[in-house]
Amino acid sequence: MAQWKQGIWILLLLFIATGGTGCALFVAAGAGAVVGIGASEYIGGELKQAYAAPMEKTWNASLATTDELKMKATEKSIDNLDQNRVIKGKTEDGKDFQISLETLGKDVTMVKVRIGLFGDEKNSRTIHETIAKNLKK
Repeated sequence: MAQWKQGIWILLLLFIATGGTGCALFVAAGAGAVVGIGASEYIGGELKQAYAAPMEKTWNASLATTDELKMKATEKSIDNLDQNRVIKGKTEDGKDFQISLETLGKDVTMVKVRIGLFGDEKNSRTIHETIAKNLKK
C-alpha cells in the first residue's frame, strides 16, 4: 500500500512539474540527439508523438517516410504561419492516411498519424518508428 501511495505522489509531482499538461517531456542530451519525447498516445484512431526536432527536419523525415513505406502522397499543405503541415494520401494497401505536424516550440514538433477512418495503431506505429529513424539520419 505504501508503494502505491508513493507512485501516486510521483505521478502528481510529474504532472505539476510539466505545467499540468499530463505529458512529461524529456529532452535528449547530446549534440544531434533526436528522439521522441514524452509518451506516444493512441486516442480516437490517431497516434501522436512529440519529437525533439524542428518542423523542417521533421517534415523532411515524414516525406522520406512516405517514400520509404511506398505511401502515395496526394496532398501536402503548409499553413500561412508555418505552424502546421499535413501530408495526405494512400498507403501501399490503399488505405487513406494523414500525417499532421504541429510546431510546439523551436525544436519540438508534434506528429499525428491516422490511417483510415477508424485508425490502425500497428501501421501508425510503423510510420512513427520510420519517422524517428529518418530523424536520426
